[in-house]
Amino acid sequence: MLQRIIVSVLVLTLAASVFLYWEDDSAQAGTVMTPQELQGLRAAVRVVRDEENVPHIFTQNDHDGMFMIGYLHARDRLFQMDVSRRLFSGTLAELVGQAALPQDIQLRTLGLRRAAERSVDAYSPRTRRMVQAYADGVNAYLDEGNPLPPEYPALELATVEPWTLLDTLTVAKGLAFGLSFDLDDIDRSVALMTFQEAGEAGGFDGTALFFEDTYRVEPLDGTVSIPEAGLAGDSTRARRSDDASRDLTAIAQRMREIIRPQTLQLMRNYLSKLDGMPELREMLSLSRRAKGSNWWLIGPDNSATGNALFANDPHLALDTPATFYEAHLEVAEDPALGAMNVAGVTFPGAPNFVQGCNQVMCWGSTVNPLDVTDVYQETLVVNFPSLGAFPQIMGTRFGDEIEPVEPLGQSFDVNDPTSGIQDDVSRAAVGALEGAVTLIVPRRNNGPIVDFELPSVPLGTVDIAAISVQYTGWGATREGEAFFRIARAESVEE
Repeated sequence: MLQRIIVSVLVLTLAASVFLYWEDDSAQAGTVMTPQELQGLRAAVRVVRDEENVPHIFTQNDHDGMFMIGYLHARDRLFQMDVSRRLFSGTLAELVGQAALPQDIQLRTLGLRRAAERSVDAYSPRTRRMVQAYADGVNAYLDEGNPLPPEYPALELATVEPWTLLDTLTVAKGLAFGLSFDLDDIDRSVALMTFQEAGEAGGFDGTALFFEDTYRVEPLDGTVSIPEAGLAGDSTRARRSDDASRDLTAIAQRMREIIRPQTLQLMRNYLSKLDGMPELREMLSLSRRAKGSNWWLIGPDNSATGNALFANDPHLALDTPATFYEAHLEVAEDPALGAMNVAGVTFPGAPNFVQGCNQVMCWGSTVNPLDVTDVYQETLVVNFPSLGAFPQIMGTRFGDEIEPVEPLGQSFDVNDPTSGIQDDVSRAAVGALEGAVTLIVPRRNNGPIVDFELPSVPLGTVDIAAISVQYTGWGATREGEAFFRIARAESVEE
């Protein structure tokens, strides 16, 4: 439903937006801007559009370079940027309407924007200044009173919230989240235990079917391609295979002893809930998506131009508008950092060149598919003082202790793009048990409880089954810092 709404908006406005984009760009080629003409600049800058409409930005310092990237991103991709920050912040319903609300609730529960807040202080002061300069550039464009992209009138919206440093860090968190977060723990646990249940009912070994057939963890062909690796002997392979089978069978049996039936049902419910949400559905399992990249290189002796050629395909979506925004930035001689000359692609919403070249080297980017997400079976201790009274969350059981959880109240707003009233955004009725209260488990890297059971007789102090998610990205990370450093690197080692 959400995808249909966005596509409908784009279809209604595509012809007009393309016409305005190209007509305006031809008039803006070779523009010089001064601090008097564009408040926020520190020195004069020059922007030249080449025949492919790629902006080439020439500045005297890094601040103005980041400022101009923000300005141009807003000028060319404002709606795309707004969708990205709202998607990852869990506020997309404020833009596109009611259809996005269930997904907002789930993403707000997961808490990418909370994680971005934890990352602010982890960035160096210099990088924070650069990200703030980018946000100032976005807002400089908004402050000029330029007409909003046609998607906004189609959604009956006349205003756009100012861009912030936290918006950029949230976009960075969201992009990393989409390439690293997974729910394999839930997906495979549910699959294994479903196989086991089916085996008990049908008279076959569900564990063996899972590990030795449908979810096999070794190649069906036992051929060894590198004999020197020490795996050539058939007897050695057989022993290792038998040992692995025994270990996996023991683990599977232990799982059945530990994971409660209520937890299994919660996991099934959670997967079913997310499967109906377009952006989260793709994150159910990294192994299903087979994310990755490829690259290839041609040496100068083998190229027609006599130059080296490096091509990197990061396997991201072929969207409209494009995932990337191509640009070139040349900083003459920043007083603190020296000169910089970098060209490549950025993500609308962030100023970093994630793939590109400087005067020394070129770089690409890919995914390292590490397991950075864990799902936990929790026991919530809840006191219901009386029927109908609001419960008191006492904590989660960990060993013999009850450890406190942190309740976080949240409210949700929704735009009505069909009411005929401009900026008709109102508060959504979301109950405490439906997402208005999120429970944070400090032990789980401040991860949330994503689902829990409701007791049949809520009275007195009871134990409630729940599941929580721990993810490396809930803590402070510095994706932007890495790409800022790469852009100025003077050697591969650096």
